[in-house]
Amino acid sequence: MKNFITNSKEAKTLKVRLEELISKSVELKFLVGFFYFSGLDELYKSLQNNKDVIIKILVGLQVDEINHQLIEYADVENKNSSDSNNKIFEKFINSIRKSINTETFDDANFYEQVKFFIDLIKNDRLIIRKTIVPSHAKLYIFKLNDDQVSRKQLFITGSSNLTRPGLSDQEEFNVEISDYGVEDTEEYFDELWNNAIKITENSEKKKKILEIIEKETLVREITPFEAYAFIMKNYIDVFEKKQIGDSLIKIFTKNGYTPYKYQLDAIQQALAIIEKNNGVILADVVGLGKTIIACSIAYELRKRGVIICPPGLKGDPKLKDAGWNMYKEQFRLHDWEVWSLGELDKLQTQMIEGKLNDIEIVIVDEAHRFRNQDTHSYEYLKNICRGKIVILLSATPFNNRPEDILSLLSLFITPKNSSISLDDNLARKFREFKYFFDRLGYINKYYNSPDEDKKMKAFTKYHEVFQNDDSEINMNLVREKSKLLAKQIRDIIEPVIIRRNRLDLINNTSYQNEIKNLSIVKDPQEWFYELSKEQSDFYEKIISVFSDTIGERRFTGAIYKPAHYEKPYDKDYNKNKQENFEFTSQANLYNFIRRLLVRRFESSFGSFKQSIQNLKNINEYVLAFVKKTNKYILDRDFIEKIYELEPEEIENELIKHIQELNNDNSNKKNAKIYNLDDFDKKDEFLSDIQSDIDLFDDILKELDNFKLIENDPKSKVLIENIKKQLHNEPHRKIVIFTEYIDTVKHLSERLNSAFDGRVLSIAGNMVGKIEDINKNFDATYEKQDDKYDILLCTDKISEGFNLNRAGMVINYDIPWNPVRVIQRIGRINRISKKVFDELYIVNFFPTELGANEMKSREIASIKMFHIHNILGEDAKIFDIDEVPTPSGLYDKLKQNPDYLEQESFYTNILKEYEQIKNNFPEMITSFDNLPRRIKVAKKGKENELLVFIKKFGLYISYANYSTNNKTTEISIEDAFEKIKCDANENSLKLSENFWDYYKELKDISDKKNMSDNVSKNKNENNLEQKAINAIKSLINSKNYRLQPYHIDFLKMLKEDIIDYGTLPTKTLKRIADMNTMSETGIEKTIKEIDSLIREMGSNYLEIEKKRLQSFNKEIIIAIENQKL
Repeated sequence: MKNFITNSKEAKTLKVRLEELISKSVELKFLVGFFYFSGLDELYKSLQNNKDVIIKILVGLQVDEINHQLIEYADVENKNSSDSNNKIFEKFINSIRKSINTETFDDANFYEQVKFFIDLIKNDRLIIRKTIVPSHAKLYIFKLNDDQVSRKQLFITGSSNLTRPGLSDQEEFNVEISDYGVEDTEEYFDELWNNAIKITENSEKKKKILEIIEKETLVREITPFEAYAFIMKNYIDVFEKKQIGDSLIKIFTKNGYTPYKYQLDAIQQALAIIEKNNGVILADVVGLGKTIIACSIAYELRKRGVIICPPGLKGDPKLKDAGWNMYKEQFRLHDWEVWSLGELDKLQTQMIEGKLNDIEIVIVDEAHRFRNQDTHSYEYLKNICRGKIVILLSATPFNNRPEDILSLLSLFITPKNSSISLDDNLARKFREFKYFFDRLGYINKYYNSPDEDKKMKAFTKYHEVFQNDDSEINMNLVREKSKLLAKQIRDIIEPVIIRRNRLDLINNTSYQNEIKNLSIVKDPQEWFYELSKEQSDFYEKIISVFSDTIGERRFTGAIYKPAHYEKPYDKDYNKNKQENFEFTSQANLYNFIRRLLVRRFESSFGSFKQSIQNLKNINEYVLAFVKKTNKYILDRDFIEKIYELEPEEIENELIKHIQELNNDNSNKKNAKIYNLDDFDKKDEFLSDIQSDIDLFDDILKELDNFKLIENDPKSKVLIENIKKQLHNEPHRKIVIFTEYIDTVKHLSERLNSAFDGRVLSIAGNMVGKIEDINKNFDATYEKQDDKYDILLCTDKISEGFNLNRAGMVINYDIPWNPVRVIQRIGRINRISKKVFDELYIVNFFPTELGANEMKSREIASIKMFHIHNILGEDAKIFDIDEVPTPSGLYDKLKQNPDYLEQESFYTNILKEYEQIKNNFPEMITSFDNLPRRIKVAKKGKENELLVFIKKFGLYISYANYSTNNKTTEISIEDAFEKIKCDANENSLKLSENFWDYYKELKDISDKKNMSDNVSKNKNENNLEQKAINAIKSLINSKNYRLQPYHIDFLKMLKEDIIDYGTLPTKTLKRIADMNTMSETGIEKTIKEIDSLIREMGSNYLEIEKKRLQSFNKEIIIAIENQKL
């Protein structure tokens, strides 16, 4: 069997035998399917050691790339020799190009050896020809040295191609023959050789093939500046666009809309995103026309859909003269339906019943409202969106926690099988974000806390995040990590979001002329209202009473945290998870209520008085109940629900909840009944409730004594200044915004009295008032009226309405979330029709009688800073990486909303790339032939490596050579800073560290990069595991009531949870609560399974799988920085 070569473990490989023969040969004649450099790579040493050998390679097939795998193929067209020699040659060199630019050759060995093979070609020692007719034969003929006495020639034939697998890695069958048919075999080869097309013997073709290898394969040498510009091009190319029809432009002009380029670009880009991801987020800042863009996308898709929006934005379905009902008619979406956010249960029912089974698109306006997956509304919406194209509209997608952003993405992206991150498991990536986000937030809040327990907990979390030996918290590290986290979240969402602000339009040369149609927003004005010394002291006292610091007297909020009186908090959280969960959730509820009271106090004294009266009544009711029954009840569902309510709805829910105490709550699943006899601090609980009642009484008396309601200094300044404003500019209408309905009610009568009834007040229900809003404040509305000069409203009007006949926005209470300011000013700054060249913003601040402007600012900044500290995470004035100060807070509150957000990174890169295109046009043109997987090194501040990878978007794998961990996190923005250079930057030789790090980075996935602490954090996956356990128990129970279709659906749910992650929290909880422990339990469980089948569809996961698209990772370039 010694003549047989099979590459098996027991036998000699073909590679070893070829090496032996090459060392003894003067000429090699190889007939192979395709010429792979990987085969010569395997024989590199033996060829290098034989300085005289001549290699003739006759190539029989072409090579192509399918699904990123190289395959050989016979050129069918060429069987009858119909192709010209030049065409065959072009196909051959194209095959060379494809074969080299692959993973096989992307290593240090090939980079070292390629020069040797190029020299072989140049010196005519490697001669290549291509057969005219395809040949699958594999033949290796050896003409041996004269000193080989026993034989002069031999050949090997069989299955092995001249590739690494064929020579050694995979099982083959070849035979070596030297005593029979050698001359006939060589004659067969020579005949094919003589009729073949010369590749390397023709000077022009040789030059071409060498040029291809050196310039169009992964060994191409480029400068650092070329690499930088090439990466910029690849980043910009991610934002591709689909063509739109001329008929859309006609719709624009017919309806009086200008077809702005920035809107048309958004439509084209959105269509491309939808094609790959089944959905898109439209997130342009308020006033740039998201509604028009969404309708245009819907028109271009040519499918039927539904629009889900706040009730005030629906418009009249019969008149079709405003709101979404108007827009859908304008854009010929005649068979579309408009539904209110509050009607999702009914919409889902209609879909279940098959009445809307032809719906293929779902548009959701103000989509940021659906950030909590643990609500019925989100669950309804998720089921409505299943299998549909989803278009989400929100001006505030980034103003949330990581899990909130994931909730939006999950409406159209499969969380555990996604294309928008380097790793397919987006849910895991956001779990990592949440892990760090929560800990960094806690550190930032409590690193310097007077509470030693909180301070120590912050220190523990610091070490969890950074895993270092620091003896104290380094806040610079915390801020850097916080910035990185924010950038990484933006990087992930960027491929599926369209987000431009006004600075993007101003700084984009394509849009600069269009931005002239927007008004200039002037810096906010300060309106100070004066407090007497006694009133100012009272102001400070209220802030102190509702702070979380220990003082002479403070609000206890006992009725919101009964668990704190039942038993002490166990610092070992894992020991008593349930009890400590109650302790924490109730502490959060208490903090929520006291912060709410402080915000209402800052808003208006009238609003605050109403809240205090309400809370006094609630506490009196609770005290009477617990004294009568010796029990207290707190419903966990209520605690969770309250955070989702609008500010003006919270107190009504509190009253309603407390009034239900006398009802039988024992059957409520999440209602905990507390027996006061079990309390460690029963007397203190009762005493604290009474203390809060007394506190509320005293506050009400002081409000009356200081006459802060009747002689409200804040509303007095409001009226005086508005009169001056209307006197100077009578046609400039004014919108007054407040967070609270009670503030609207407090101001409404006073303003109408002062302005002869020309004030339109919106306090809650907008029924019958929408047309008044449109007639008097929307410049684009067909039926104009001039009945009102002033609109007094809550933030319900800050979403969706055009109020561009107004030229001033007054923030009656401080908008602690800057996004509110952007939304409010966006109502009057509309690109659809500019009314005023300049727009005004007013903020209110308290001061003291007689204070000058400078002193007033100092007083206001201190008072506002005290409130800011109480509000904690409720206030989003500062970024997580900023250090809050009184003066810094005041400057933030005075900031122009047009400059709250910087121009986008995309706009920044686009501007720079356009300059490079103008200055270096030939270089940009050369990028068309630039291969992938190229490498370059340059001077840098660190020894580091960046590998740029294209999947659906552009991603970076990064390593800093000085760290122990080979791979670390980096954002696209930070990566660009590291590779940035000018045209004179010189290339350096790749360092000795390069290839080890490159091998690690090009194969990296986010899964590998997840820290041990994150992956071990079992609490994050607890609900999913509970649901899986419940499903397993049901399947294993083999209960006779469970039908085969139930079992099949349960298996589908399990597969979904493990591999796809499409189930929202609310659905997971429903599954986790299923049981077969009793007859009642199994009956409820079967009903629940049937409900889920009805809501989601029995084959919902199969539909989801069919929508999935995979995008292969493609390595673009590796850039090494070297610290010299």
